[in-house]
Amino acid sequence: MGTQYQVPYVNALVIASFFAVTWYNVAELTVLIHTFFKRHAGFYYYSLQVANWGIFLHALGTFLKIFRINEHYSSHTVLNTVIAWTGWVGMVTGQSIVLYCRLHLVVQAPWVRWILVMIIVNGVVLHTSTGALTFLTNSAKNPEPYLGPYSVIERIQITIFFLQEVVLSGIYIWKTAVMLRAEGPIFNKHKNARGSKGRKVLTHTIVMSFIIICLDITLIGLEFSGLYDIQTAYKGAVYSVKLKIEFTILNQLMVLVKGRLRESTFTSVHTGLESQAANQQRTGTQLGNSAGAYARMHDSVAGNKISAIKLKELRDTQVLKTTTTTVEVESMDSGRAKELRRSSSSEIHIVDYDRN
Repeated sequence: MGTQYQVPYVNALVIASFFAVTWYNVAELTVLIHTFFKRHAGFYYYSLQVANWGIFLHALGTFLKIFRINEHYSSHTVLNTVIAWTGWVGMVTGQSIVLYCRLHLVVQAPWVRWILVMIIVNGVVLHTSTGALTFLTNSAKNPEPYLGPYSVIERIQITIFFLQEVVLSGIYIWKTAVMLRAEGPIFNKHKNARGSKGRKVLTHTIVMSFIIICLDITLIGLEFSGLYDIQTAYKGAVYSVKLKIEFTILNQLMVLVKGRLRESTFTSVHTGLESQAANQQRTGTQLGNSAGAYARMHDSVAGNKISAIKLKELRDTQVLKTTTTTVEVESMDSGRAKELRRSSSSEIHIVDYDRN
């Protein structure tokens, strides 16, 4: 048991190394997931668990099959196929669900639901058809008639799942860039509302997405080259690395979206100006509209004290013109507003209309 290889010895060593990488990453992710989440519940948490343990089961079923560990059992072929196929479903579609769970951080649009529809339809169609042919090629007395269709559907499903993940990664990059661009120049930390954090997260997302795509391309290359045993073992290692990368990216994006704006943009000075303006407005009202008004609100700050706002008499030919800027920062939690912070600043001018 376990000493009779179905593949050459060198290939068996390579395959075993892939299994070792896969199971190490699964163990590490299990610890990271349990330590990261304060509450072990929620769609995102369970989708991560399904994807992670799907990787483990897929590698386990493939390991038992390639190294013939349990061949002394009469139904070992069916058992190995069930374990590997169940793990494959959780590994592939579960990982797409993980990406979908955090789309609300960057996209709040009705068309997002169609992304979920795409994932479900692809999963049902491809997992069902590939699973049926997998069972037939492994359990039928004469598997020869099913080998050709299985080879075709295997290449189709791996290509479609690759395109599906490219679409999801592309949406993250696109919408993150749009969100950051709306808050100022992305690559100018002094003018962007989130400083250098947004640029770093966007750059990291692009680089990691490129690495994920490269890993998928190597997986497709092994599939089309006909190296089935190496490809199935390598697949688990690739998906475990991808899940670790995606877990890191999504957590960074969550911190960025839910975090506060850059202090130089959202400061306590604005809050002080707002309260000071309210007090001065009450004073001006007590004096009467014709008695006086603001000449201009000064932004100079001496320590924590706002400089006094000067009052100026209005002539009959003058009108008061005000400009108020309000900044609202909304913290999101699972697509719903959780906290609202508001900051306002005002500038007031006297316009002499008899000059026009």
